[in-house]
Amino acid sequence: MTPSGSPPTLSGVTSTGSSILIVDDDPSLRELITDLLASQGYRPVAVANGREAIAALEKERFHLVLTDLRMPGMSGERLVEECIERWPHLPLIVLTAYGSIEDALELIRKGVYDYIPKPHKEKDLLLRIARALERERLTSEITRLRKVIAQRERERIFTEDPAVQEALAKAEAVAGTDYPVVLMGESGTGKELFARFIHAKSARQGGPFVPVNSGAIPRELFESELFGHAKGAFTGASAARRGLFEEAEGGTLFLDEVAEIPQDQQVKLLRALQEGEVKRIGDNVVRRLDVRIICATNRDLAREVSERRLREDLYYRINVMPIRLPPLRERKTDLVPLARHLLEREAAAMGRSMGGFTPAAEQKILSYPWPGNVRELENRIRQALVLAGGESIDAPDLMLEDASLLRGAPQAPPVPAGDGAPAGEPASLNEARRRFEHDYLVEVLRRNRGNATAAAKEAGKHRSEFYDLLKRHKLQPADFRPGGRSA
Repeated sequence: MTPSGSPPTLSGVTSTGSSILIVDDDPSLRELITDLLASQGYRPVAVANGREAIAALEKERFHLVLTDLRMPGMSGERLVEECIERWPHLPLIVLTAYGSIEDALELIRKGVYDYIPKPHKEKDLLLRIARALERERLTSEITRLRKVIAQRERERIFTEDPAVQEALAKAEAVAGTDYPVVLMGESGTGKELFARFIHAKSARQGGPFVPVNSGAIPRELFESELFGHAKGAFTGASAARRGLFEEAEGGTLFLDEVAEIPQDQQVKLLRALQEGEVKRIGDNVVRRLDVRIICATNRDLAREVSERRLREDLYYRINVMPIRLPPLRERKTDLVPLARHLLEREAAAMGRSMGGFTPAAEQKILSYPWPGNVRELENRIRQALVLAGGESIDAPDLMLEDASLLRGAPQAPPVPAGDGAPAGEPASLNEARRRFEHDYLVEVLRRNRGNATAAAKEAGKHRSEFYDLLKRHKLQPADFRPGGRSA
């Protein structure tokens, strides 16, 4: 017993008041341990055998079980196995005689926290109990924090729409497994948000979440990016490098735009998924990995298979749980509430107080098709906050009259500065639209420092469509990178 009469603690954390179940068929030993634990401020409950222990565990929550191994009826080994199966987070300490220490070690391999040889020393018993309870406290705290994180991820998916609620239910159901998931939906529908939600609800939530835009990786670098390379594997490989699969060890690898993976690399990805192992370029070492795969696409994967752009065996490997995310135009019940939610969030970020949308603005939101989905809605609200002069967002502030330009509508040829309408006359509608589109592309490239893939994603456009727009306006992404002439 410690001089103060309080139980031994770790890191200053006391476990006084913790309930401990004592299981032993020796009445004198039960009484001895009960008195010792009670004197330290614990709440001991003593039973004579395994069946009584199971009955007690079913009635109330215990913080720790202290059990003998050799008992009549249900043995300590059987009690431990059932506890591990039914209460996996409950710490177990085994009291064992010298002859059964090997059995105790085997139980530790199965999940028992510790064992204490008989006859025990009081100080040693109390110290081990304190350590086990500290671990139980930390495990409970981690579980609580993980639930908080998962709930926050859930709250980020703002919806009242039945189709999105159904997708969320599927995501939550599959999160507890390691099955591959394919998230299908147009650009801007929140596929990465759903992938993070699945990761946060899974047992891998403590591991890394590694997002990969498959369409943004150059073909010649794809294998190195995913699987890594050894030093000297190719020109420029001055040091060994871990691939993204290794970065995601113990967690989740999110492969966005999976249909964009080059065909010659699909077989290597398939092997990594089937075998659970990777080999760096130029290296003979095979590395076993524990990684969960979530894929996303805005294409019809079955059509990609039929048109031989996606391997059929890879399709069946990744498409265990498909989840469709509806486009924003199908979520009529979500449109205005989501817009209000985003306006409140963005206004707070800008330090502005806004009274919401005018009726005309809400009607405009409801009638617009939102080809860029939630991402486009976010951008339009940010633009409106910049333009709005009053305390509410009005219909013209949303600039939706010009939004069709970003969907690739036919444009008039570029007009040099100073040409077009005669001096003193307003520019033609086509010229005004062309100028707006050009200025928008310049701005979005500047914001993304010349990264065309990120700029296309912000604009709610497919990469190839975005490049067509850049070509039309004679813009080069490289000019907007650090050091470029337009940076």
